[in-house]
Amino acid sequence: MSESEIVCVATTPNRELAQVWRGALEAEGIECQVGEQRRFWFDNTPWAQTDVWVHRALAHRALEILEHQRASDPPTTEHVCQF
Repeated sequence: MSESEIVCVATTPNRELAQVWRGALEAEGIECQVGEQRRFWFDNTPWAQTDVWVHRALAHRALEILEHQRASDPPTTEHVCQF
């Protein structure tokens, strides 16, 4: 996948959860990439973030799968990336 063809579909502070999401997407035939976990400080608070990326043409389907997957995940703070 070239950089211009991929979009972020989800972000989580939990890298293991990002890997679970990757497995769910790949089980449905959607190739994806999990970014490196980024750690940073904001307002004296540590933050971590891991993004899940898919091909732009499959982004809407990936979001549907992740919404279903999130319903069975333990509560956590995650965000849906805009594309």
